[in-house]
Amino acid sequence: MPAYEYKCIHCNAEDVRIGGLDDNTALCVDCGNLMLRLNEDVFRPYFEQAPVVEAKPSPKKKVA
Repeated sequence: MPAYEYKCIHCNAEDVRIGGLDDNTALCVDCGNLMLRLNEDVFRPYFEQAPVVEAKPSPKKKVA
């Protein structure tokens, strides 16, 4: 499992925790309040290498 950085919403303490992709919150060890995972795009390396595909407009249907 990967390590993620978290920051407390009350005391601003920061910590690194091991967790899954959906572990967006944790409890602060300093004050016991809610910690939120700092924003990081774990999928960015994948999408930076993916080819860009443009969508083609669909043909308009005639209305009678």
